[in-house]
Amino acid sequence: MSLIPKGFKFSGVRCGLKNKRNDIGIVVSEVPAVGAGVFTTNNVRAACVDHSRSVVAEGKLRAVVVNSGNANCCTGSQGERDTERMSELAAKGLGLEPDQVAVGSTGVIGHLLDMGKVEQGIREATTKLGDDPRPFMDAILTTDLVEKWARLAGGELTWTQCPNSDVEDAEGPIVYGVAKGSGMIAPNMATMLGYVVTDYDATGLDLQAILKRVADRSFNCMTVDGDTSTNDMLIVLANGASGIHASESELEDALFQVCVSLAKQIARDGEGATKLVEIRVTGTDDPKKIARSIGESPLVKTAMFGCDPNWGRILMAAGKAGVPFDSSDIFLKVSAQDEEFVLFESGRPAAFDAKRVSGALKSDHVVIDLQIGEGDTATVYTCDFGYGYVRINAEYHT
Repeated sequence: MSLIPKGFKFSGVRCGLKNKRNDIGIVVSEVPAVGAGVFTTNNVRAACVDHSRSVVAEGKLRAVVVNSGNANCCTGSQGERDTERMSELAAKGLGLEPDQVAVGSTGVIGHLLDMGKVEQGIREATTKLGDDPRPFMDAILTTDLVEKWARLAGGELTWTQCPNSDVEDAEGPIVYGVAKGSGMIAPNMATMLGYVVTDYDATGLDLQAILKRVADRSFNCMTVDGDTSTNDMLIVLANGASGIHASESELEDALFQVCVSLAKQIARDGEGATKLVEIRVTGTDDPKKIARSIGESPLVKTAMFGCDPNWGRILMAAGKAGVPFDSSDIFLKVSAQDEEFVLFESGRPAAFDAKRVSGALKSDHVVIDLQIGEGDTATVYTCDFGYGYVRINAEYHT
């Protein structure tokens, strides 16, 4: 059986927008599908965002063509025409109409696309469609260090770094997602490029509403640096090729499992990052706002890079979120390498072995657990800030 859902094909080729790696990718459903998408809320946005939002709204979505190496953003009317041309070329090669093809772009802002290269790449990509999604994954990467994919099949979730990631055989429908993202990550739906396909039958379901809820609990709970990109999109296609109709709750849970795995992988692969930092906040009227404040604090993130159990920075970041709470109710612990360490409780520092905690924080996955009384719990996924973040972003354009 295939690694990907039935009725979908992927391709990826190199046209020369980047110095190496593929830079044009296509994913297409061979049969009519139900589509949905969520997009950046940044007022400065690329032409591909408006185009793809329109395609999703028309309800005819069948395919996506993506380029990396150039965001085609802030490029005026020529950039808009270039986006339309990408859609037209992909549609022609796929036997579709342009209003069935969404467009994604990622890379440097403010430069016109080299359409000679793009046109050649799209024509080639439409002839190289197959069951292997890896060329497509490679084609959407920019500063990413690793590819990012997640697959739910037969009740088993596998992903890029999963020990069982080579498992391919499964019974029933498959949900398969790929994503790119490493910097300029602070979702306000969504941040990065994400494409999820499934052969579940979603007819009669409000897939757009389902996707919005899934995004709010996954990608919108992720931050690398607090910057919302100009090109962000998350698109889902469900083509029903498995013959199995999903209930609303069944499909939402399946999409959530795949999307939250992708969100964690993006946070872990943050530019210059060495670890995934999971922040859980319980209590107050807005625990998510507090968790995001902690996750976006440069002082917290550099402390995590330095393996410094500096609870003062965490409480500072929680307090500046603007959400009222009583500091005497605070209970703070960190977990890493299968150990838990209480750092602060009942309004005062707890006794802990700083050297031992620092050693545990060398883990590639750290959980910060902040409890401020009773109430709901919110989780935000982020990463540390290392030397590489400054280097990558200082040199990104020049």
